[in-house]
Amino acid sequence: MKKIKLILFLIFSILITKSAFAVQTAGEATSYKITMTYLELCETGSTTANCLNPLVVGSGDSGLIDIASTSAGVAAASYGDFTKLAFGKTYTYYQVTMKRAVTIKGSVSDGSQTCYTVSNSGNIAKNTVGSTSSGDLAEVTMYMAMVGSGLGDEINSISAGDGTGTAQADGVVNATDEYFQYRGAFTKAIQLKTGKIPSLKLAFGTSGALGYVGTSGGCAATIGASQGLYGAKPDVTATVID
Repeated sequence: MKKIKLILFLIFSILITKSAFAVQTAGEATSYKITMTYLELCETGSTTANCLNPLVVGSGDSGLIDIASTSAGVAAASYGDFTKLAFGKTYTYYQVTMKRAVTIKGSVSDGSQTCYTVSNSGNIAKNTVGSTSSGDLAEVTMYMAMVGSGLGDEINSISAGDGTGTAQADGVVNATDEYFQYRGAFTKAIQLKTGKIPSLKLAFGTSGALGYVGTSGGCAATIGASQGLYGAKPDVTATVID
């Protein structure tokens, strides 16, 4: 087996590249449920901004996958049909489409208090308010990919998750889009070899996958598009088995 470390997922990362707030930190997510809807492999010559000659290897709702329910390094999901790989083609990037809605439970310290997720589902255009009481801890629906522009050319939101949607420009997330795309590089290219059909397994670690951005002590304060609780980037390991 070849283990490939991916600098992945916004798939999950909210990708805050600039913050005007005093506090930006992360804590453990004990529940982190994602949904993949489309997976494409990108040929040699692709970049974070461009998936060249995309090959669709996965489509359809993966169902909720709780990436916090397995130990780090243990495969949490398998998605995609690698029998579709073409001989003689080399794939150096992937492009994954996911639902922006994700289910998370956990807590994070902002330096002055611990902020817990509570059962008040987030707004598609905003981050999520929390509670300072551990008794309020509950799963909450948050929306990934912080609304705005300049988020990096590897990410953009898209209006549909089945390959038919209208995509925003690189680095732009529209408040009304239910899905997003993320492009990442394989550290080792994938190529179909005679008689060997590879498969891809994804494993995750979520010790720092619940994020908070805002002012110290502002856990339960009114939140906006760029403050409050959000789903931060989990550790991701992709294992190609051939």
